[in-house]
This record gives sequence, C-alpha cells and structure tokens, in this order.
Amino acid sequence: MDIELLRTFVTVVDNGSFTRAASQIYRSQSAISMQIKRLEEQLDRRLFDRSSRSLKLSLDGKALAPYARKLLKLHDEAMQNIINRSPVKNIRIGCPDDFSHTLLVDLIQVMRRHIPGVHISSICANSNILRQHLDSSELDITIITRLENSTEGVLLRQEQGVWLSNDPQLLQHRPLPLALLEPSCKFHSSVIDGLEKAGISYDLICDASNCGLLIELVRRNCAVSVMAAHAVPSDLVQLSEVTNLPAPPVTEIAICLKGGNQLIAGISLEDIALEMKKLHSQK
Repeated sequence: MDIELLRTFVTVVDNGSFTRAASQIYRSQSAISMQIKRLEEQLDRRLFDRSSRSLKLSLDGKALAPYARKLLKLHDEAMQNIINRSPVKNIRIGCPDDFSHTLLVDLIQVMRRHIPGVHISSICANSNILRQHLDSSELDITIITRLENSTEGVLLRQEQGVWLSNDPQLLQHRPLPLALLEPSCKFHSSVIDGLEKAGISYDLICDASNCGLLIELVRRNCAVSVMAAHAVPSDLVQLSEVTNLPAPPVTEIAICLKGGNQLIAGISLEDIALEMKKLHSQK
C-alpha cells in the first residue's frame, strides 16, 4: 500500500468529507477522489459507501482505518529517527589473529580517542589477506607482519617468536607433534624449513588462522607450537631457544593506512604508532 494513499485515506476519514480533506492537504477534490480510488484498486475493496448522501466508511474501510493509523505512525517515527540521527562514523580495521587481544585493542583505544563515538568494524586474517583488503579499500587501517628492514607502513614493534609447550618433554618427541599458524605465516615457514634442514622428523597435526585453537591443542598436550611471545598465555611454557630445534624468527609488526576515509584524513600513522607504543609501555 502506498503510504501517501493511506495518509489521504486517514485525512478523509478524520474530516468526514472529500472537500474538507482536500482543503486541509491543499489538493483538489478530484485529486483526493483519484487517490482513494487508487487505494481501493490496490486493495480490491470498496472503502467508502457511496450509496448514501453522507460519506460513510464501508466495513472494509472501518477495518483498514486503525491499521492505516498505525502504519502512518510507524512510518513517520522511522523517518524522524533516520533524519535526526547523526551520520554513522565507521572505521574498518584489520589485524592478524595473534595480535587481536593486544595490539588491536590498543589501536581501537587510540582511534576512539581521536574520533569520539566512532564505530569500528574489525576482521582478523593473515597479513597477505589483510594487504589485499587494504588495496581494495575494504579496510582503512590494518596491522600486519612484514619482512625485516621493510619500509611498508610504520613499524610498531619487533616480536620474538617462541616455542610453546605445556610439557617441555614434548619438545623432544620424534616425530615432533606440531600445531602451527597457517602456511603464509612467517613462523610456519621458518619452523618447517628449519626442521627439514636439520633432518628432524615432525608431524604437522594442524595449521590454523586462529591462535586460540593452537593454544588449546598445546594446553592439552596434543602438540607444541611457535607463535609471537606476547600471544602466549601465562600457564604455558615459552622458550626462545630449544636444543636441537630451529630458533624461531623475529618478526616486525607494522601498521598501514589506506587513504579515502575522511574520518582519519587528519591523523598520521606516526601519531597512531606512537600512541600505541605508549599504551603498550604502560601495561
């Protein structure tokens, strides 16, 4: 049902006359009659009893009237709500999963400080996928890992990789039971290459993009893993060096920005990185 036809219908009902209704909404009587006729055609029902001298609602008209009032009220409330609300301020942020509970939280705090009331949408994925999202303008800011001495983005920190175990004796098992981050992760490729060069047998039980899964596998003594030191929970053993096993690499963590979102046009990556470093040092 056309909302304007319903509005005309209610105006006619309230005024009891096509003439008075036409005068109230500044339209001709013939225009009012045409609108009522169109509404009747949409419903395939007669809304007024035209057999009497006075204007009377038909049974279908009486049934429609209370619903028409409700529909108009909801329509007008919705319009006022949309028109009067402030435009949504949104920033899209990406981050690798292993930094989501630390650096991503810091970044959200910093952006909320710069842009009060901003809504933040975040995704977690490996750095290669995050770069693709940034290039295609699906993200505004992203935290990534990068190669050492790279100039990509602004450096946040260097992170030491560590061997992770619930039982250090498991590190001596052969084949070595492994649960690693997905193959595109620097820790994954470095560990596998190091083990193969050293001739150490291993059983890659699982690779995943979710650190929580790897941590739980380690916690249950199903495997050992390698990940960034700050991602290791306090109840698990972390070792930067293990006899006969390859040393985990150091990775660089950077923050990258995609221009185009006017909300962040005046904020520099250097300022964001500096504030994130300050937050980290206060912990």
